[in-house]
Amino acid sequence: MAFRDRPMIAPIARFVTEEHLRTLLILFAAIVFVFFTTKDYIPFLARLLVPFLLVLLIATDDMRLRFNLLLWITLGLALNVVLNFYVIANHGFVITFIGVALMIACAAGDDASKIMARAAVFLISILMGLALIQKLISPHYMSGDLIGSYLANGYMFKTIISLFDPSWPQTVHQNLAAQTALMGAPPAASTSAAVVIPPIIQGLAIVLTWAALASQVMIEACVLARNRLGVWAHYAILLFVLIIYSTRNENVFLSMNLILGYAITDEHTKSVRLWYVIGVAYLMIMEAMGLRPGIIG
Repeated sequence: MAFRDRPMIAPIARFVTEEHLRTLLILFAAIVFVFFTTKDYIPFLARLLVPFLLVLLIATDDMRLRFNLLLWITLGLALNVVLNFYVIANHGFVITFIGVALMIACAAGDDASKIMARAAVFLISILMGLALIQKLISPHYMSGDLIGSYLANGYMFKTIISLFDPSWPQTVHQNLAAQTALMGAPPAASTSAAVVIPPIIQGLAIVLTWAALASQVMIEACVLARNRLGVWAHYAILLFVLIIYSTRNENVFLSMNLILGYAITDEHTKSVRLWYVIGVAYLMIMEAMGLRPGIIG
């Protein structure tokens, strides 16, 4: 029996496969709820009111009420971006854009899914394109220093590297201890931290840097050529999310990528919608609980 045909899964699979716009509203409500309830800079009143607006949003069939609810929620997101411009992550900007796109889609009636798909393609293409340009002009990134620091501190591939170098966990511990001691030193003290990065790790950092750039170009190409690639374009997006998840704690960012990927699906690629929803549900639950089970870290 296929996974989607199991008695407990089948009703969910049918809903998220056939109810494209309603599922998008549910996914949007989930990410806004987690975003508003886990960020310290969100005002208490917003944390109190927004969940009730989100429940109404996913429960109503009245298109006018749905539009008005999206309007107020999106205004709240935009106000949050303005008030916390210097501390808010890029997540706030992207979630606000998704809210605007959903609002326009709901106003369009029968063409809602097509409008959301166009908006999602535009947003994901712009985000990846700007991120790629930012990396290419950054000496810190292109030198391999960024990924090198992740490797040296055990944020990436600690378990895998330990299979080839059993002493690697101890090296990571020493690196973190040295940096902690440096941070605790008096401001006037002239100190330095001795971070150990073996030559093989330095080489791995360069390889991973260029591999990340190549994968980002590939994902961008898959999104732009989605009509020709069909479900393979969505498998590429899911693989991208899996790779980033294995390296960085970016549950909200990755959830937004999955929501945009879901929005891009059409009648020919709707078989992958369930996997997008499962991915968003997993990431949002882990974010709300403050957990991050590893995969290959």
